[in-house]
Amino acid sequence: MPRGRLLLLSVLAFGFSLAGGAHSALAATTVLRPTSGGAYAYGAPEAEPYVGANVVVHYVTTGPSAPPLNDDNGDGYPDYVEAVAGAADAALLYYQQHGFKAPLPDTAGVDPKPDIYIDALPPGTFGLTFGERTGEGGSFVLVSPRLDPSVPKAFGGLSTTVAHELFHVVQYSYVASGRLPRWAAEGSAVAMSMLVFPSIEDSVATGYLDQWLTTPWLPLDDERSGCARCYGGAWWWLYLESLKGAVLPRYFAKLESDDRSGKTSTLLGVTQLDSAVSASGNGSLASVFASFSVGLYRRGLPVGRALSLKASDSSRTTRVLGVFGLSTHYVSIAVPASSRGVVVAIPYGNGPAPSVTMIVGGPKGRRVVGKRVRPGKGVLLATTFRNAAERKQVLVVVTSGHLEGVQYQLGYAAVGPHGHLPGWIAF
Repeated sequence: MPRGRLLLLSVLAFGFSLAGGAHSALAATTVLRPTSGGAYAYGAPEAEPYVGANVVVHYVTTGPSAPPLNDDNGDGYPDYVEAVAGAADAALLYYQQHGFKAPLPDTAGVDPKPDIYIDALPPGTFGLTFGERTGEGGSFVLVSPRLDPSVPKAFGGLSTTVAHELFHVVQYSYVASGRLPRWAAEGSAVAMSMLVFPSIEDSVATGYLDQWLTTPWLPLDDERSGCARCYGGAWWWLYLESLKGAVLPRYFAKLESDDRSGKTSTLLGVTQLDSAVSASGNGSLASVFASFSVGLYRRGLPVGRALSLKASDSSRTTRVLGVFGLSTHYVSIAVPASSRGVVVAIPYGNGPAPSVTMIVGGPKGRRVVGKRVRPGKGVLLATTFRNAAERKQVLVVVTSGHLEGVQYQLGYAAVGPHGHLPGWIAF
């Protein structure tokens, strides 16, 4: 990847922030609101707040925290302030209509509605949300006065940023302690902001999404490097929102229940996710994650390859590989132009069985379902090609939709033009 692209993504990692969450939130010091002082204090007197249908927006008219002050409709409030309120109202209405809890009452504002403060933020930061236990008077939101209101394309979009931060407020209405898994909190907030405003393409979000696709072998819950991968995990949360059974509201309700019971597993959030997915009637987490992984390739998305293998008539094996929990290996296999078919054997070690699928003929091609090897632990995939397209594109998808990963090997061979698929094969 070009150095400039990596630098851009490292900067974007600071764009959206859930402050007071699992990693930073159990802070002993209460974060004051800009109207009270502290690190984010306004440097000028506050203007009259704008009271929207579902939120209250605070701002100043001078200094670096002031938003653009044009008032094209002449109602006495800057258009930027009204745009923030409008985006917030739309987001909270969407979340309510899709089964999420309302925000907890705000005890430090002019009324119980959530408060949003337009305020100067550190460079590269578009918004911050402080939690119930961290923020003065409960959860509140800060957004930059320099968000991009452009439509349909934006960089750090005003509407998408506001929707993202308000979904954090909704998350805190479930887990007031702040003991949220950050990977889930950030990924789902990106996804929900995209669903609230599907007509806006925010290049910050698309940057995260594009980068995530290049390394699908990294765990979904990987929180390293400032949790940059967490944001691109929106792919997963968008998929869950497309399923039946209100998976995400169930998930946050399960996190809430376990957090109140004192379970520390909420910081990982995987067992609760498994429970929510299963309760929604969509199958186990492992099966749903496997369908998600296959679906990414089926959509023609540029998923990164863990391996690219070249098969011959002689059997070959890879080294022992390891697929992380909640991750996917896409393995392409090139076969000779004269091949009649292909055989792949995948023995695996101790741990949860991986899900294994082979697709021939490209993203829209035919799916080959593997057979379990008994006795022993392994999967056998074998097929004859029906056309030239199937021969040209052979892809094996190996996933672990569990918290734990598993070790495996790939044994593979092309079937020659006059060969036959074996009834069994050993590598």
